[in-house]
Amino acid sequence: MSYNSEDYFLSNEFKSVLNRFKEAEANGTYAMLDSDELADVAEYYYNNGNVNYALDIIETALSVYPGSTAPLLFKARIMLIDNHDSPKAEMYTEQIADKSDLDYHYMKAEIMLADGHADRADEYLEAKFEEVDEEDLNYFAIDSAELFIDYGDIARGGKWLDRSTETDSTEYREQKARIMLEKGNYEKSEELYNELIDENPYSTQYWNSLASSQFFRNNIEESIRSSEYSIAINPNNVSALLNKANGLYNLGNYEEALKFYLRYNKLCPNDEYGEMLIGFCYMLLDDYEEAIRHFEKSEALSDPQSPNLVDIYKDWAFALCRLGRMKECLAVLDKASLLDCDQNEMLVYKGSLLLGCGYHEEAKKYFIRAIKDSGYSPKVFMDIATIVYESGDIEVAYKMFKALFSSHVNWTDGYAYLAACCYDLGKQHEFLENLEKAVEYSPKEAKLLLGKLFPDGMEPKDYYDYMSYKMGGK
Repeated sequence: MSYNSEDYFLSNEFKSVLNRFKEAEANGTYAMLDSDELADVAEYYYNNGNVNYALDIIETALSVYPGSTAPLLFKARIMLIDNHDSPKAEMYTEQIADKSDLDYHYMKAEIMLADGHADRADEYLEAKFEEVDEEDLNYFAIDSAELFIDYGDIARGGKWLDRSTETDSTEYREQKARIMLEKGNYEKSEELYNELIDENPYSTQYWNSLASSQFFRNNIEESIRSSEYSIAINPNNVSALLNKANGLYNLGNYEEALKFYLRYNKLCPNDEYGEMLIGFCYMLLDDYEEAIRHFEKSEALSDPQSPNLVDIYKDWAFALCRLGRMKECLAVLDKASLLDCDQNEMLVYKGSLLLGCGYHEEAKKYFIRAIKDSGYSPKVFMDIATIVYESGDIEVAYKMFKALFSSHVNWTDGYAYLAACCYDLGKQHEFLENLEKAVEYSPKEAKLLLGKLFPDGMEPKDYYDYMSYKMGGK
């Protein structure tokens, strides 16, 4: 198991292996390479999109080294990760001749994890931990931690990592940094990744992980710079291209973000996520026809259970709405409604698109249905009132927010909107009354919605006193 394997393929060590492979292929003497080296070459070609060639290399490796661990693990992982075929993954794993090989045990545990049996995987590794030679215990613990972290089980990953006393090792710190990143301790994860980068400045994996941590900490420009270092090392590093694109997107630089999403897409042409992100960019650049084309591609590439589908359909529908193609727009949203998603939210979204395109009566029908189907949920009611406010119908929004707070006396979100309505309608006394509640209950909402009414730098806690004095209030 190797967290930093991508960088291995850029190393002189691997280049030497690859050159020897090409020589062996030309001469038909594959025994010049051992089974691990042949598996590495296969993985290299697989990562570069030459899947069939990679599998041919693996078959060659097994013909020369039957029962060898690395080639069989390669086949098992393809079955498990790409084909979601656990039984075949298990079959190839059991063909491994050396059942004492630790990688054999990791693969057995990974199959359990992929099948959703984390407890069984943990118990299996616990049992093997008792059998492992003392000199291997530390790295067995680290590798087990890595396995659980790979599958998002940070608690078990941390438990296994704590068993290792090799706390200064590169492998230990790699996994520690990943745990810190997943736990949201970005300061500590960045500290660890910076240490690792100091020791290995040509690691794209470290630069990419640092970029992710910086992004989550909202240090977007730093994240972009870290991504650029990774791209400088390997211009085709897909994680770095995606990180930089996401950073640029977050800064609102959609044109530049699109360039890097397109580079990512060229390297990963069958990735629904890449097509979806390209669609988002085109939509934000008002090129709705091109956005739709990429949303269609993204849908075609998506698994029916993909969590991305709802967002794809919603933005696809928005693009159709902007083009005035309302029948198609609603048909796309009907697809979204068939998915496992919040149906009331979908009704509200349909209504918002219809309202935005001037179909007021049709929008009203969806809004009323959402309110009724949700059991008169205050959240749904507020969402609709907010949409009405943002559409510019201040009078109706005012009445809706008044009704919301009359019916749900303990509901505290939305007072900033009611205050804004009162301000726009010239209802001075009510404005002050609701402003006071807004800064008490939702200061962030107040700042976002009402901040333009106050001097730059003024905090929401001072809004009421300032405006009360300005308006001659009490």
